[in-house]
Amino acid sequence: MCFRLFILVFVTLTASLSFAKSSKKIHIMTFEFAPYISKDLPDGGAVIAGLKDIFRKNGQELVVTFAPVIRAKKQAVERDDVDGYFPANPENLQKSFTLSKIIHSSSWGLAERTDNPIRWNKLEDLGKYKVGNVVGYELAAVLKPLNDAKQLNIEEAPTDELNLVKLANGRLDMVFIDKGLFYGLMENSGQLQSFKGKLQFNAKPIEQYDYGVAFKDTQRGRKALNSFNSIFQSKDFEISVGTYLKKNKKLFK
Repeated sequence: MCFRLFILVFVTLTASLSFAKSSKKIHIMTFEFAPYISKDLPDGGAVIAGLKDIFRKNGQELVVTFAPVIRAKKQAVERDDVDGYFPANPENLQKSFTLSKIIHSSSWGLAERTDNPIRWNKLEDLGKYKVGNVVGYELAAVLKPLNDAKQLNIEEAPTDELNLVKLANGRLDMVFIDKGLFYGLMENSGQLQSFKGKLQFNAKPIEQYDYGVAFKDTQRGRKALNSFNSIFQSKDFEISVGTYLKKNKKLFK
């Protein structure tokens, strides 16, 4: 009887310790958003490095898995070992996920050539232009009716960088892109250095987005969400991202 009781206690303690150990690791899915997020950069890029610093302060390890945009979100839902995905905003938040504190706010709109600015008053005006978008990137909700009605002429490419090269070479009239990402690429991408002064962000944004981490509505996910929200400080995060970009600037040449 005592032996059986010992075994029961041992198994219970082992399970508890295993859970405690696993809860020290937070696993999120993400996708390429260079130069801020990339599997080919140290620590996964500037933003991922900043997120890792946040969790590290709380004694936790952030584990990041990269996948194409559509697959990243799908795996975040289907895989039991995944606690969330990033980046996320209220418009693309999936069911059974909760958005963390806002990490970054940015405009989403159009990149254009400086010698051929896009002049538009209503969204329907964009239908006459050839526009680039990354495969898997969701359009702003306000554009979906036009796209569903096939009133947008969209050409997809695997990366934002390639879209901007095509734009600079006159193969596209404009590119759908996040404003912060546009300026980050123009400043840091070796492929785009020769196009400085030739490309700009349209003065009229389409949407303003608040980005955060989407955590799954599970016990682990809720723990990770509360942990993140309790320690996140936007100023510290911005400093971390800025420091990373300066330290690793040569990697983008």
